[in-house]
Amino acid sequence: MSYIIITGVILIHIALVLYTVFIYKEHKYKRATKGVLGFITAAVLFDITATGCMMVGTVENYFTLHGILGYSALLVMVTDAVFIWRHKLSFGSEMPFSKTLNRNSKLGYVLWLAAFFTGEMIAFMNHL
Repeated sequence: MSYIIITGVILIHIALVLYTVFIYKEHKYKRATKGVLGFITAAVLFDITATGCMMVGTVENYFTLHGILGYSALLVMVTDAVFIWRHKLSFGSEMPFSKTLNRNSKLGYVLWLAAFFTGEMIAFMNHL
């Protein structure tokens, strides 16, 4: 495995932790707290960097099931981050999130986990 792919794998695992903490904090506080904003922003940045590393390091087609799930999940999480930041800038950190925003964050996280675990399964199958 190339160093760029290994770097991408490490970064995507960091993004997994950051997204998980973000979802926990969003569910707990239901507001645009510094923690919620910080974790979603950091997770998206790590995810974008990891995706870039994996795209540069791959020798296969970008449009596999894992790739399509991953790009879709990244798009949803970036969109979620934009909506959360927009909520913060429009209403401040004390105004609760709408149920729709909370639901979309959770659905995006589930999609992201599906992409993450298909990547894990591919890596596992390639090393049998």
